[in-house]
Amino acid sequence: MRIDSSNRDALARIAERDFGGASLDETVARLAFEHESLAALARLSDDELRDYQEEQRALADTDVDIAE
Repeated sequence: MRIDSSNRDALARIAERDFGGASLDETVARLAFEHESLAALARLSDDELRDYQEEQRALADTDVDIAE
């Protein structure tokens, strides 16, 4: 893969800052997953999005803290 050095450096900064020093490969995989997830949400109809949001709120309400 050919990538401009400024883009590689930006990717390395994201890897360090946002992903705890993950490899560039792992960072690309995570960014691709985030992109695909947001694209899937964008394709939802208003009703589907509303259902998804309600489901997420219900899951958040059942989440519990775990003492370490």
